[in-house]
Amino acid sequence: MKRILSFFFSALLALPAITRAQSAKKDSVREVTVAVPAGISLGVDLSRFAIRYFQPYRTDATINLDARFMDRFYFASDISYNNTSHRDENYRYRSSGMSATLGVNYNFLKKNVPRENFIIYGGLRYGLAFFNYEIPEYRIYSDYWGNVRGNFPSTSQLAHWMEMTVGIKVEVLKNFYLGWSLHERILLNGGLAKKDFPPLIIPGFGKGYKRSAFDVQYSVSYLFPIWKVKQVVRL
Repeated sequence: MKRILSFFFSALLALPAITRAQSAKKDSVREVTVAVPAGISLGVDLSRFAIRYFQPYRTDATINLDARFMDRFYFASDISYNNTSHRDENYRYRSSGMSATLGVNYNFLKKNVPRENFIIYGGLRYGLAFFNYEIPEYRIYSDYWGNVRGNFPSTSQLAHWMEMTVGIKVEVLKNFYLGWSLHERILLNGGLAKKDFPPLIIPGFGKGYKRSAFDVQYSVSYLFPIWKVKQVVRL
């Protein structure tokens, strides 16, 4: 909980600075509404490939989607895949599955020009994962009881969570964007983390034996300008 409060307290501290910067020229500008290109942004989270370097037993992939439907509001979604195969002297573990999140992002910045080339946003999402996992073999070592071997059969599980995020996207080439974002996830069916054999990884969430997970994403995306939205700009 302390990490969650620190995460959002830092984000809130940044908002006054953004507001002051936007209102510095308030008396010398006027606002007009114009129709600007908008559409679907499709991206890939590059940080998922880096995870395998630090945790070789994991294979992850995440696709980022968002669609601007109002001046400063965006539908947002992540679709993720995970495959985990871990083995050590105590147990073997296997799992695989997929997840999806759906929610809304809000752009904190007012635009001075009718272009979508830089946004700072916050958002709220709901996440849902379906996955299977099993422990083909585990060993418990005890001088008193003796060594015990066993297994946990394959089981199908559903996990769901709420997710809060803040991030930045910058247009580096026409319709091409780079961005990073911070994510705090709270598992809603927390009993899953308290099982005798909890999942090692929940797709799209993170460590399955914890009720909360913090994550960082770094993405590259392309905007397909399909429709237009009305945007307030300053002249």
